[in-house]
Amino acid sequence: RVADAIRYAGQHAQVISCSWNCPINPDLQSAINEVAEGGRGGKGCLVFCASGNQGLDQLAFPARHPLAIGVGASNDQGQRPHYSNYGEGLAFVAPSGDHERDRPGLTTTDVSLRNRGYNVRGLYTNNFSGTSASTPLAAGIAALLLSAKPTLSRAQVRSLLEPPADKIDPTEGDYRDGYSLQYGYGRLNAFQALEQAQATGRGEAIRQPRLVV
Repeated sequence: RVADAIRYAGQHAQVISCSWNCPINPDLQSAINEVAEGGRGGKGCLVFCASGNQGLDQLAFPARHPLAIGVGASNDQGQRPHYSNYGEGLAFVAPSGDHERDRPGLTTTDVSLRNRGYNVRGLYTNNFSGTSASTPLAAGIAALLLSAKPTLSRAQVRSLLEPPADKIDPTEGDYRDGYSLQYGYGRLNAFQALEQAQATGRGEAIRQPRLVV
């Protein structure tokens, strides 16, 4: 059912955000292949997946799928929360909470139904955390780029997101050729990515992404 939901989303959406993990499944692998390669009329859907909250040095599935975009977490001090999975295939990180270091979670809208959601007494929560919080932030930035340049392909959007990411925590991050196993390309920088997307319309070349499989 989840694989079919991804296929359905790929027929209607340009960006798909998956804040969940599961065991490796061939039908899910096939569904991600189909939408990432054939969605958006052949330009490819962007499938963002949470890296996982187990504190492992390997991304959870489907974040480690080669055509998915694995998103980890960073806290407000520019560090990786201990829970955030990392390793080969991590594209970048986006802000989230870090309870172990007593750092705050994100404030965001919540479910608007009575007695539902994170905060049953209101329409907002100030404690959204985990890579489940980072992933929709990253997906939203991708949607921002596509709103500015709808003709961008999946690979082009990724190439606009990765190089300008902020290289946070340079000592522990151990960046090599701009890439870190802890942070991927770094913490997403929406402003820089949007500037580059807008520059593509003025004849400037889009830098090709580094592929990590």
